[in-house]
Amino acid sequence: MPPIHHFMLADLLRSLLAVCLFPLFVAVPGYSLARLLDLCEFRRRTPAFRAALGLCLGMAVCPLATYLVERFGSARLVWAMYGAAWLYFAVVVARGWRTARPIRFSRKDAVVVAIILVWMAVALFSVVDLQFGGKDYYPISARDAGYRAAIIHSLASGIPPHNPFYFPGRPALLRYHYFWMIPSALVERAGGGAIGPQHAWFASVAWCGIGMMALVALTFRILFYRGPESFRRRALTGILLLGVTGLDILPASVGWILQALGMTRAVLPSIDWWNEQVDGFPSTAIWVAHHLAGLVVCMTVFLLLWEGARQPAWSARVRHAAVAGLALASAVGLSIHVTLVFGVFLAVWTLVTAARRWWPETATCVMAGVVAMVCAAPYLLGLSRTEGGASGPLLVFAVRPFSPMVTLLRSVGITHGWRLSLTNLAMLPVNYFLELGFFFAAGRLWWNRRPRPLSRAQLAAVIMLATSLLISSFLRSSVTWANDLGWRGILIAQFVLVLWAVDVITGATGPLDVPVRRLLGVLGLLGMTGVVYDLALLRFYPVLADRGVLSTLQWMAPDRHLGERNYAQREAYEWLARNSAPHARMQFNPDVNIQDTPAYLYAERQIVADDDRCRAANVGGDPAMCAPILAILHQLYPAPGQPAPAAIADTCRSLPIDVLVAKDTDPAWRDPRSWVWQEKPLFANRMVRLFACGPAAHR
Repeated sequence: MPPIHHFMLADLLRSLLAVCLFPLFVAVPGYSLARLLDLCEFRRRTPAFRAALGLCLGMAVCPLATYLVERFGSARLVWAMYGAAWLYFAVVVARGWRTARPIRFSRKDAVVVAIILVWMAVALFSVVDLQFGGKDYYPISARDAGYRAAIIHSLASGIPPHNPFYFPGRPALLRYHYFWMIPSALVERAGGGAIGPQHAWFASVAWCGIGMMALVALTFRILFYRGPESFRRRALTGILLLGVTGLDILPASVGWILQALGMTRAVLPSIDWWNEQVDGFPSTAIWVAHHLAGLVVCMTVFLLLWEGARQPAWSARVRHAAVAGLALASAVGLSIHVTLVFGVFLAVWTLVTAARRWWPETATCVMAGVVAMVCAAPYLLGLSRTEGGASGPLLVFAVRPFSPMVTLLRSVGITHGWRLSLTNLAMLPVNYFLELGFFFAAGRLWWNRRPRPLSRAQLAAVIMLATSLLISSFLRSSVTWANDLGWRGILIAQFVLVLWAVDVITGATGPLDVPVRRLLGVLGLLGMTGVVYDLALLRFYPVLADRGVLSTLQWMAPDRHLGERNYAQREAYEWLARNSAPHARMQFNPDVNIQDTPAYLYAERQIVADDDRCRAANVGGDPAMCAPILAILHQLYPAPGQPAPAAIADTCRSLPIDVLVAKDTDPAWRDPRSWVWQEKPLFANRMVRLFACGPAAHR
């Protein structure tokens, strides 16, 4: 019997190492920059404020700085830049250590530390593989994590990165908002082989959640400060509210009832998939941490602009505006969708400040905008010159759909047109009530009790919320089937609602009647239950599907053998990563359902064609070269019932492939006369066989 690999233990240890290294490329440089420029009066602030601002500022500036320095300089200059930041940090800490007063932790400080540790534990347990002996299960979110891991490994090889999913005979530059993967790539480089790209991504998930907590505290300290007595309570309440989502648990419960009544696939793998998504913050961090990082950075931009406008000296205003511009340029590469919404808000806010003659605010916004355009230009121009990309408009007008009503209308033949749009428009209040739940009710209470007139900060929050809701409700992405603009752009509105909910809960808007308190309590409890349920489902759905409790997912496994099949594939792909040259190119059967997630997660090698439509050409590469590649691959991996060749020599001469992969799910696997059984493999287990096809197959 072959030895059992301890994949889960390895994931946990390597992820913890990545978590420890990640602050070196985000928090420490951010701290050094804030200290050097004395941003937000950094040198007179408390240690907790400095730590929070350093983390958010590092998330904002480090990705862009790394991109620009490596693209126009070299990797050595990148290490020199970070080395200087580390040295400066060490000197500052050493000097302050001798004169610092003893730090006293209050009970609320201990609660915040406990929340951070709990989040770290939950985040890592949610993303690493779960292993039971010879069965290995990745979570549902690995569908996206594998994609990010492949991009991180490409970034670790150099900036700008190449498309890791498509190789049409030559490297193709990647078209993607990949800036949040840059710190992860630096962590992978620093790990020297001890950290894989997926573990570096897992660390970014954990730290992105901590960055969100830091942002909440900074916003209450800078934008909505009401004295030291209430600050800690309000900040702690806001952090706790990040663990509340909408009323998705209600349709999820209906799914379980329908499943019990015999309806298959009624229980969805994610609580957010029943409708057009409005994800909770924990789910957003685990699935798409780069979009949540985009939110943190965009809000950090506004905090810098806010503080800059209040500085008496113009030199201080310029410093704040310049760093805000750098952060805004970085946000473009972190999440184009969140930044688009924030950019519209910032333009509206600039016009409002000019109309009201708030000239310091106007000046800082204009200066930041100019800096952002200049600094983002290399990245944006690089995208425009890259091969690939979808044609047609990027955005289209569409009313945010309400899926149950859309399903009902489709049953009577109404699939598009004005009747569908009017129905979705009429259902928007119901749609948002179910998706936002507690925050919908708290936001309405805040609005009904809002102070008159609104302060500048409150006016900014109202404009921010309105901009986010309008764009997310009436525009959608048209490049792919996924409406990323509607799903991610609404994060800004969700953040504002968290701030307003804190005011409602803490009594800042006035006392609450007993029925109102009870209603908010019920909605909040349902929202917390939804988060717990979603995290459990993301983690355990594959296990439950393998055991027959839930339906199988075709993109994960066509049968109930996901655990043992993924164990075999991980064993094979990790062998490939250890024993082939770093520049080796691999190929599996391109006839996959959505993607080959294990290849993305574990192989760490360039893929020639990742599916039978070369959809990856949309993010870099000449799509016209896809068809000839697929024609050859379809001969090697024929459809069921069609014969496969007995040799691979012709394919190896025709395509730039170094390693071919055969799996037990391939039709050729079941043909004893095919190349799968006639050729000698480099590696073989009972479900995967690897074959040398080029010189880079051997390290």
